[in-house]
Amino acid sequence: MQSADGAIHLLPALPDVWMKGGNIDGLKARGGFEIIEMQWKNGKLVKALIKSYLGGNLRLRVPNEMKINSGTALKKAIGENKNPFYYIEEILTPVISPNAVITLPELKETFLYDIPTQRGQVYTIISK
Repeated sequence: MQSADGAIHLLPALPDVWMKGGNIDGLKARGGFEIIEMQWKNGKLVKALIKSYLGGNLRLRVPNEMKINSGTALKKAIGENKNPFYYIEEILTPVISPNAVITLPELKETFLYDIPTQRGQVYTIISK
């Protein structure tokens, strides 16, 4: 888990030996969130229980499409995260030599959701 860049990212860099499946619990994230439990299989998130200790917007980045366990669709995130714990500083454009050869990494597709939370509530998300 990583809680930076305006969101909580679940399974951002899963080692190959863990790809087949696993679970983890008790991870604390920025903004007063706790990943009570998280399960994955074949590199995809299967289930996550997340507790909000402060309330506010939970912006979640995941490797596959998810929904609330009641069947409710999750709202795709748009714009900046309104949660002040996830404020992103403006980064100035770097100075790059015109002779530099830049090779960008190939990033896997992710899904970004906003979940409005209430203090003390637990939210269960499951794969679609």
